[in-house]
Amino acid sequence: MARASKAPRWPSRGRPTAAVAWDAASGGSPGGGVRFGRSRDHGATFTTSRIDDPNGPGRSIGATVTTGPDGQLYVAWNDIAANTITFNSSFDGGVTFGTPRVIAAKAIPFDIAIPAEFNRRALVYPACDVDRTAHGPFRGRITCAWMDLTPDGQDTDIFASFSDDQGATWAARFSVAESLGGVDRFNHWLATDPVTGQVNVSYYDTRNDSTGGNFETDVFLSRSPDGLHFAPSLRVTDAKSNEHDCNGLFPCPSINYGNQQGDYEGIAAFGGIVHAIWTDSRRNQERAGDPSCGRGRGIMEEVFTAALK
Repeated sequence: MARASKAPRWPSRGRPTAAVAWDAASGGSPGGGVRFGRSRDHGATFTTSRIDDPNGPGRSIGATVTTGPDGQLYVAWNDIAANTITFNSSFDGGVTFGTPRVIAAKAIPFDIAIPAEFNRRALVYPACDVDRTAHGPFRGRITCAWMDLTPDGQDTDIFASFSDDQGATWAARFSVAESLGGVDRFNHWLATDPVTGQVNVSYYDTRNDSTGGNFETDVFLSRSPDGLHFAPSLRVTDAKSNEHDCNGLFPCPSINYGNQQGDYEGIAAFGGIVHAIWTDSRRNQERAGDPSCGRGRGIMEEVFTAALK
């Protein structure tokens, strides 16, 4: 995950123009730790360091970086070995980082097979952002969201937590949407509006499934003025998507079962307008048989976006 500097008050000697974080692993993230890279020449060169426990097993994935209103750098990731969402921070432009802190413990270590993503498997990762409003009441608040099992262990949901002390302590986790039994939520992303301070979380949701198998998904959006109290969620998509079968045909050649919905989706927010970005397969069988389209398998998967006020 990458983030460019948006904080003009960073000390000039330590201020990077670009910051990135990633898990330095291969073959299923067996080790390697979380790496952070900073560039002071607009990405021409980077200085890198390890920012998780350097003596730990390094089994982590899904590192994401964000910036505070005064140049703070924050990185969160899924610590697979400890089974926690973990966080670290830098207050000198990424030159040094502190001791990693736990945002929350969780039930799913790495990923989970759910009906809508039974083959690709839904990945556990954090998505974080910071209130960078000029004078908002929650300026500086860090909010992170991730997927985990519901308390009864039957479904997956999107949970969140926030910190008002630059990540030193975190609120108890809470769901970003209505409690609906028998519904899976996964592949979320989060953005805090830098103008209004509104926290926005988008995700796949199976509440409208009509197959009885939790195969059909929509994208929903949850919004909160403070990152704690969320309004009723809003359906973003205008058509459901099924990446399990094609009207009962299973397996379906127009579905890429190795990827299905993938690992992530995206969202951006500014000035009260939210832009959700996602993939779905509502038109997956169109042009099936055309050798110039998906090697004859059809459109398969497309990228969509929608602007919401």
